[in-house]
Amino acid sequence: MTVELDSANQIIDALRRYQEADDAMHARARDSSSMSDNEIRIIQFLLTAAGNGHTVTPTALSKHLGVTSASMTALLDRLERAGAIERVRHPSDRRSLVISATPLAEQTVGAPVLAFQQATREIAADLTDVEHAAVVRFLDRLTGAMDDAGVPALR
Repeated sequence: MTVELDSANQIIDALRRYQEADDAMHARARDSSSMSDNEIRIIQFLLTAAGNGHTVTPTALSKHLGVTSASMTALLDRLERAGAIERVRHPSDRRSLVISATPLAEQTVGAPVLAFQQATREIAADLTDVEHAAVVRFLDRLTGAMDDAGVPALR
């Protein structure tokens, strides 16, 4: 029982350290870019999507951040005025827009994000197939637990 508790505590402690490092990276990005947390999250999402060959619409960003379309429009307006994003017509749906990060956003906010993504790929590449499966399973279960946390139980 104590071995299991020690193992769980080590994992919780490692997650806390990861969250602190993530918070510190976001603080550095805020300081260097004068962007809000949501604006930084938008740039991160855009860069990740672009790296995976995906286009991003304002609706997808709204869903990702959990904000209204009006709030998203205000955020995108501010980012566009700052030169951090571009809005262009969707290539296959002329009624829709595609949002992309500009080189300016990549240089400011994007540099640490892209460096972290590359480091993550390198770390993941060092995992065995069994370790990879265990990490993915653990993170998926952790995500589910986080999604369920705070949801009131039905009586």
